[in-house]
Amino acid sequence: MKIFKQVPLLVLSILFSGAVFSQSSSHTQQANVRSKSNESSHLKSPEARAFNTNLADSEVTPLSSSKWSLQQCIHYAMDHNLQVAESELNERLARLVLQQSQNSKLPSFNADASLGESYGRSIDPTSNQFVTKGFAYNSLGLSSQALLFGWFQRKHQVEQNQFEVQAANSAFNQLKDDIALNVATGFLRVLLARETVKINEGQVKLDNDQYIQTVKFADAGKLPELNVAQMMSQLSTDSANLVSAKADERIALLQLRALLNFDFDTPFDIEIPEINIAELSSFNALPAPDGIYAIALKNQHRMKYDELKLESAKKMLSAAKSAQYPQLFLIGSLGTNFSSVTKDILGQTYTGEAPLGNITVDTIILPVTRPTYSYQTRTRSIFNQYGDNIRANIGLSLNIPILNGFSTHTNIQKARVGLISQQITIDSDRQKLKQDIYKAYEEAKASSQKYYAAKRAQDASERALDFAVKRYAVGMINTFEYTSMLNSFYTASSSVLSSKYDLIFKLKVLDYYMGNPLKL
Repeated sequence: MKIFKQVPLLVLSILFSGAVFSQSSSHTQQANVRSKSNESSHLKSPEARAFNTNLADSEVTPLSSSKWSLQQCIHYAMDHNLQVAESELNERLARLVLQQSQNSKLPSFNADASLGESYGRSIDPTSNQFVTKGFAYNSLGLSSQALLFGWFQRKHQVEQNQFEVQAANSAFNQLKDDIALNVATGFLRVLLARETVKINEGQVKLDNDQYIQTVKFADAGKLPELNVAQMMSQLSTDSANLVSAKADERIALLQLRALLNFDFDTPFDIEIPEINIAELSSFNALPAPDGIYAIALKNQHRMKYDELKLESAKKMLSAAKSAQYPQLFLIGSLGTNFSSVTKDILGQTYTGEAPLGNITVDTIILPVTRPTYSYQTRTRSIFNQYGDNIRANIGLSLNIPILNGFSTHTNIQKARVGLISQQITIDSDRQKLKQDIYKAYEEAKASSQKYYAAKRAQDASERALDFAVKRYAVGMINTFEYTSMLNSFYTASSSVLSSKYDLIFKLKVLDYYMGNPLKL
């Protein structure tokens, strides 16, 4: 008999020592550890006490005393999710495009300036005369243009961009709703894993108690040694299931961290909410699928996004058609210039006469001359030239599109195709939404029926297990029969647990479609 007392404890000790190492970063409550230690302190067997010590050591210490609720997780995810940040930037870009299109209706106003040097034979910009020597020049100008007629295209572009801003906002809100649903799913997955751990812990404790009792019966000769071996096998199997359940809990928590974009080195744990059992029966109070679909069409941001994109496509088509109309502009400009060859005369000195030719008067040939002077000059100042050379003009400009490579016609056809494509997208999304709602409704209905059926099965198996425990204690049933009852009870308990959280999730999906806040 000693071998049956030592071998399972050696196996379980190794098994749970591995659990200690692998779960050093998990989040099971320390209070559970103390309660399990106190519950088993009455056992007289040293082997049993050794086993329970290993079980206690396998429990995990919470990394943080601060527990996160579902709402806190959702808010954190929305503040730190990279897709949310990207969607917010897209909305800002849409607003900038709208602002630019609104400003395009304002008159244009520009200034220009030039400065340079000219060499060789060129025209002086101030006198329009040819100059053969190099000179410096400078010009300044202002110009403005205002659209008087033909603003239809710009008007439609502004309206299109307004719809684009609203569509970007709807896409942003839809993304937040999707993230909330994903976080709620991850949160429920952690709760399910944690409840599964508790069930497995209870099963291991009960196995341990029955193993100790079986050893005592075998020592007293009331049961054969085969029963001890069977209980050892059952205890080892359930202990392995416990380790696997705790690993699933850690993985579920890591997945939730990833959804939140939460630092993996920072302590994190979730609070266990009180699940309102009455909420599980709320399925009967839900509207019919058609009613949920009608609500979803009004509340789902995806549907709003599609409608806004359709309106945007309509305005794009109107803007493309408006490009066929003439445009009349009021134009005006103001400018001046400077040249280094423009001189001011400061004074002159008579230097003599220069011959021009001869004329004959009464047979007398007379020379013709002209006086010559030398001049004292200087380059006219830049500000004086700016004042002397100022010029202005105002006029009208008419632009009539006639043939531009059929670009206007092509743009109209492209806009029409885009409009038809968006209408198809709306029909497709509505069809998919309706299918998803009907599917979610039927799944929630099936989950509700499954939960209550599993609950009845659990109640029946619990009563059967109570009888089996009492009968096994007095030796009226063998170990195989007892373990069969035990496995049936925990199978039913696991089924209740999984169906409960599955029903909660299915109900939250329907809340998501109806636009209700996701909360537990």
